[in-house]
Amino acid sequence: MSGLARVMLLVLYMRKLFFALLLGSAACAGSGTVAYTSSGTYAEADVDMVEVSPGVRVIADYDEPVFYSDGYYWRYYGDTWYRSNSWTGGWVTYNPPSAVLRIQRPYAYVNYRPHGYVSRRPARVYRDRYRSDRRGPEVRDHRRHR
Repeated sequence: MSGLARVMLLVLYMRKLFFALLLGSAACAGSGTVAYTSSGTYAEADVDMVEVSPGVRVIADYDEPVFYSDGYYWRYYGDTWYRSNSWTGGWVTYNPPSAVLRIQRPYAYVNYRPHGYVSRRPARVYRDRYRSDRRGPEVRDHRRHR
């Protein structure tokens, strides 16, 4: 068998293999429907949420005004509202629901703590770097100053 005949047989074989794989993958495709229902709302449990108006909650004692309403987190930044599934990121510009739009001064809720609020988060620990009882590397300078 000549070299040209071998190449032609190889090309023919490759075409058959390609179409067989193409038809095989098309036969695996299917269609169907998926449904999901829920009877409640979801809020991440690791943040404290405080209700500020009917249907709107805010993250308590947080450095930005982040609200929760209609199953989404809403962040007000630079005269624009952003929406996300998580309070930690993934923000996209979006028109908020009317309950959120009724908030006249969103920045008033930065570090918001209503009367009697007690945080569920562990307290922040601040260490004084000038305290005499702190334990750290002891540095001694044996040079003489002249």
